[in-house]
Amino acid sequence: VSPPPSPPVCRTLGIPCRSVTNYVSAHDTDSSLTVDKYFDSHGEEIQGGPDGHCSDSCWNYHVWNDVWMSRPDLPEGNGGWQVIDATPQEQSDALFRCGPASVEAVKRGKVGLAYDTPFIFAEVNADVCHFQEDKGSDWGFSALNINQYTVGKRLVTKRVDADDDEGDADLEDITDQYKYTEGSELERLTVLNAVRGVEKAKQYYNLPKEKEEDISFSLVEIDTVPYGEGFAVTVHLHNKSEESRTVSAVLSASSVYYTGVTAHLLKRTQRQFVLQPNQREVLQVDIGLNEYLDKMVDHGLVKIYAMANVQETKQTWGAEDDFSFKKPKLNVQCVQDTPRVGQESQVTFSFLNPLPVLLTECQFNIEGHGLQRPKNVNYSDVKPGEMVSFTESLRPKKHGPRKIVATFNSKQLHGVTGSTTIDVEK
Repeated sequence: VSPPPSPPVCRTLGIPCRSVTNYVSAHDTDSSLTVDKYFDSHGEEIQGGPDGHCSDSCWNYHVWNDVWMSRPDLPEGNGGWQVIDATPQEQSDALFRCGPASVEAVKRGKVGLAYDTPFIFAEVNADVCHFQEDKGSDWGFSALNINQYTVGKRLVTKRVDADDDEGDADLEDITDQYKYTEGSELERLTVLNAVRGVEKAKQYYNLPKEKEEDISFSLVEIDTVPYGEGFAVTVHLHNKSEESRTVSAVLSASSVYYTGVTAHLLKRTQRQFVLQPNQREVLQVDIGLNEYLDKMVDHGLVKIYAMANVQETKQTWGAEDDFSFKKPKLNVQCVQDTPRVGQESQVTFSFLNPLPVLLTECQFNIEGHGLQRPKNVNYSDVKPGEMVSFTESLRPKKHGPRKIVATFNSKQLHGVTGSTTIDVEK
């Protein structure tokens, strides 16, 4: 089956189309409207879950297209923007396809409307459920934590009236078109409305109430860390009871692919300690450059897990966070003020090496429609803290505004990107 057409094809056919990026996009593999993660009694994640068939994950981002069309096959009010996904993650009726699904139906939790609305609803509004092995439970696991605010952090498309190569001024936030304000009563009612339409989801929203909870836990979220610097996994605890409590805690950090799949364990620590009545405590694990440098993968993403058990009350807790390292920006600048079609022009690419190590196996990847066919250029080793400056000649083939995009990769530092728009004259 051919995938849905791209925006240029849709627009050529007269169908309005926009590309949508969903940050922290849920991949619900078992139609439960949740992202389910399972851990053993030692805090290690059980890949595949209890039966080996649960592969739920949260992607750092996922991209699809919206097309504008009427939906006479649906109840009135569900026309307008419709989701179509050219990179479907799951099969629909035994075929890899997704949509069209009404954005309005997704927002209102109308998961019974065609096509693939439950899957798309989960992508933007699933709850993340953590379960840990529990011999005292009827099914062998107990709920650690249910996070209602992780998935669908932001949905954006490109503004039609702006083009920003340096920042995000050309982004349009359309989160409110897909979901009600996160944490609001209306948003929760929408989730429950969706759950009523999916039989398997009901079991996750009828979980037994948590056991006695007199210890509060809080995982400190990390927004971003400059690449080359260390970071810390930090949990704040407070014993609110009048009795001492014995706490076992596990903290870990791993590098992950943008699909949420673990690449390498960076560090893991396990502690048991006693909290006195009304005592506050801070658990912290420091992770330095040498502990992550050779273990990072594309996009520089890190996943953090924190779990704890209280011996006296059987209270359990779990939380997760993810962040991306902030890499230097590749500056792209055209040397000529007025580049012309057919005439040679020079473009300079530069950035500062943020690492205290030598960069080896260096390469620039350069391309630009009407400017430069995709080209790989090997580059010499880069010293620690060195300012890299590289100039490439090109001969424009088409006039008008032309964008050139470049990426720098090395063994130690990869994914340094930059772009600029060049106005080419005839």
